[in-house]
Amino acid sequence: MTDLASYVLLLFFLGLIILGLYWWSRKRLGSEPTRQRETDIRLTYKRFKELYPHSRITYEEYKKLQAEKAFKRAISSEKIRRMVR
Repeated sequence: MTDLASYVLLLFFLGLIILGLYWWSRKRLGSEPTRQRETDIRLTYKRFKELYPHSRITYEEYKKLQAEKAFKRAISSEKIRRMVR
């Protein structure tokens, strides 16, 4: 009986490890690299969905993300010499 219980526990933990590795690999392979996504955020939503059909981002979320990135990447007026007096 003890051998059977230890065998069942071993199979259970191996199953958990395999499921964990499967979940991790799906998560890792399913998302594109951050730097690549930052450059692709300039694309239209239609083109973005053509390149990344498995992305679950909606149109509204995509536009919001584009606006946030544009705001973060905006050049300050101090760096533009024409605007500094």
